Amino acid sequence: MSQAKNTPSKKKAFVYSDFDQAKRRILKAIPQGPFYGLLTGASGTGKTSLLREVAASLDRHRFQVHYLAQSRASSAGLGRFLAETLHLTPRRSHTETLRAMAQALRALPFRILLFVDEAHMLPDEALQEVRLLAESELDSPPLFTVFFSGLPELKGRLEAPALFPLKRRLSLCLSLSGLKKDELEPFLLCRLGEAQSGRLGAEVLAGIFERARGIPALVESLARRCLDEIPDGEPLDMEAISEALESWDLP
Repeated sequence: MSQAKNTPSKKKAFVYSDFDQAKRRILKAIPQGPFYGLLTGASGTGKTSLLREVAASLDRHRFQVHYLAQSRASSAGLGRFLAETLHLTPRRSHTETLRAMAQALRALPFRILLFVDEAHMLPDEALQEVRLLAESELDSPPLFTVFFSGLPELKGRLEAPALFPLKRRLSLCLSLSGLKKDELEPFLLCRLGEAQSGRLGAEVLAGIFERARGIPALVESLARRCLDEIPDGEPLDMEAISEALESWDLP
């Protein structure tokens, strides 16, 4: 029974400060009206988890979230995705389809939010198309909220002249950098359990934090790898796990 208690089979949630702050800012912005947002962070910082938590926190009678994570989706594919979301049959021309979408969106009793995950994988034309779909009516605010999530390189791509019109429309730009040093121990206690996390001394924790750059998913993976190097019950020291730290390949 003690083993089940100290080594939970289901991962527990741990909300670190960057994650919590970003969630609060997104939830504050959403009721204020349609906008463009950007969330960036290295792989493993919890971007997708954050989008899920935001979606779960919203009133479903007021907001409807649609999640798109089709890497390298074409611009035409995005149009079809939104048309299907609105239960629309594509019209003969793209312009007619956009007009029908605008009419359908205005008639909805709730607001649409489009979460575009892995947006760094989308080609420039698709990123441009998202904006055109949201602004299918001239001289009017976006018809729905668009929130892009991706790796930090997405920020640099938005500096390109073709994508600058999208960048200047971003009203909420957030970044997840990962755990702070004082969050490392409670994070591993939450994810590994008391018995396993208690085997990690201060020097080992510092080595794990530095090697994994504080990224939650990488911290947990590296900590588990170090624990696997030493038989259960024995404490870990730097000499025992230095090889594991040095040989670990960063994603």
